[in-house]
Amino acid sequence: MDLKFLHTADIHLDASFSSLGTKESIRRKDLLDCFDRLINLAIKNEVHLFVVAGDLFDHPRPSASTVGKVQAGLQRLSDRGIIPVLLPGTHDHIVAPDNIYHRTNFPGAVLLDAPQVESPTTITIAGVDVHLYGFAYHPRHSSEALKGMKRHQLNGVHLGLLHGSLKGSPEWDHRPKDLPFTLEDIKGWGLDYVALGHYHNFSVLRDGDKVLACYPGTPEGRRFGENGSRHCALVSVKSDGVSVEKLSVNQRVLKEETLDITGMDNEDEIAEAARRLADPNLILRLTLTGVLERPFEIDQLRERCENDFFNLELRDETDLFESALVREIGEEDTVRGLFVRRVRQLLEKVAPEETPILEEALREVLVRFSRER
Repeated sequence: MDLKFLHTADIHLDASFSSLGTKESIRRKDLLDCFDRLINLAIKNEVHLFVVAGDLFDHPRPSASTVGKVQAGLQRLSDRGIIPVLLPGTHDHIVAPDNIYHRTNFPGAVLLDAPQVESPTTITIAGVDVHLYGFAYHPRHSSEALKGMKRHQLNGVHLGLLHGSLKGSPEWDHRPKDLPFTLEDIKGWGLDYVALGHYHNFSVLRDGDKVLACYPGTPEGRRFGENGSRHCALVSVKSDGVSVEKLSVNQRVLKEETLDITGMDNEDEIAEAARRLADPNLILRLTLTGVLERPFEIDQLRERCENDFFNLELRDETDLFESALVREIGEEDTVRGLFVRRVRQLLEKVAPEETPILEEALREVLVRFSRER
């Protein structure tokens, strides 16, 4: 048979978004809406399995309302003959005695919560045995736990689930508690496919042209670095190999942009330039660069533009020191002229990493002077 399943991970339901202020509750609902879209995609594509490779929840004790919506979604799958397969991750771990997986039933789901794989969990789909290999994350795990992922001599399809860190990944430096493994480890297990979780960007692991495993990444970006389109993986296991299709699933988009404001004479021009990026579903980090001729209040600029985005984070990395304005002020026999000259003297003495502090001080003081004039 051809086995088809939807592979997702790192949904992080019930995550906090304190930096979003009043929009935190909306963003939390976005994650639940994303979970619903994943359920819908599984049904639409008539998959056999719905595989979650860790961190379905952001912590071991999600709210009752969130759990209820997950149970309802999994019930929809079960009613259509789709089997959910759940693996606890590093956030929704089983270390806490009152963790969600040990106090809640999930309709029709296969839960791989054992501390290690003694033998695979076998389910039968259309007369074919599907052998599932996976163990729940624990911070005391060692490389010994990975040995249980090795293929058993059984007929059927062999699928692994692992929430861990591929050594050498550019996404982040792994730590021992992140359960590090290598591509050689995966090859040595001999499984048909390994559904990975933990890294937050989409990546397919191959041996030449052969697909071995995949990180689907976060289906709805949680923080900057998880930018642009987000995905789940639609996986097909056939007699001649494995194929992985990226399916876009996110509603909001995280994006990081740089805006050079050199030559812009006032805040109105800067605001107009920022609004050209406007999108009500965009979570934008906008870094302002260039030589600034007139100081401006970044909080005031943010207030002018923030309603054009779902959320707007502004970073001011403009250069005031090289502006004609600052050079002119530095020649004045005034308090602000004295301040500019003192800052310039300090710049010649401080370490490079302290330069941004002085630049920020200069911006703040000049803004205050301009406000009082």
